[in-house]
This record gives sequence, C-alpha cells and structure tokens, in this order.
Amino acid sequence: MRVKWPNDLYWQDRKLAGILVEMTGQAGDAAHLVIGMGLNIAMPETQEVDQRWANLKDACPSMPDKNTLAAALINGVIEALKQYEETGMTGFVERWKRFDNFYGRPVKLLLGERVVMGIARGINEQGALLLETEAGITPYLGGEISLRAAD
Repeated sequence: MRVKWPNDLYWQDRKLAGILVEMTGQAGDAAHLVIGMGLNIAMPETQEVDQRWANLKDACPSMPDKNTLAAALINGVIEALKQYEETGMTGFVERWKRFDNFYGRPVKLLLGERVVMGIARGINEQGALLLETEAGITPYLGGEISLRAAD
C-alpha cells in the first residue's frame, strides 16, 4: 500500500481508498473529529470513475470478513491518533516518505484553474505537500488542491 497526498491510499498506482477528516473546535481547546473512509472492496467495473482504481479483493486475495476488516481499520486509526497526540505530524513525516506513491515523481498540482508542475518531495511537519519546481521546494496546504501524476 502507498499513500497519495492528502488523503488517499494506493495499490499498484491505483486508488484503493480515500480518507476524509472533518474537525471542529477552538484553537487551544479540544478538537472533535469525524473520520470517514471509503474503501473499494469489490467495486464492479465502471466507466464512471475518472481515475485508475483498485479493489481490496485484488490487493488482498485472502481478505478477512467485513467485521474483522472494520475492526482492524478502527484499531489502526485509534493507534495513529494516539501517536499523533504524542508526536504531532513530526512523527509521521518520515513514515509518509517511505509510503508516498508519488515521492520523487513528476506531478501536477491543480490549484483551482492554476496548474503547477514539479517533483513531489513528500510532506512537511504541517502536513503540506512539498513540490520542487525551478523556483525551489514550496509547501502547499489546504484549499482546492488536487495532486495528479504528470502526463
């Protein structure tokens, strides 16, 4: 498995899952999170998806039953949240680099109507995508940003 900034899981260069996090709260106060995951378990072939995708049954032929899978995902999220509470994003930067599907690869970053081409260089301690261009390495975070493999 690999990761794609900011919130996707990839298998063999195809999207396997997406994770969304919604946060509410005040600065310096407790945050409340809603974390959702969409996982392609056994999606039928379709022409309606505009990107390459994969099914978990292909990535994991001996797939556990849905309850076991759900429990494993929940436990994994809980462990990651505990680690985040202890280390913040700093504890995830190197691990992200090891699993980054696009690290060192040419990509295009879609910023609304603007397109920035460059080489993906991982993330920083704020979770921003690092993109290397002729101007150097620039962090990009939030808003309507979409990362795609360069054509």
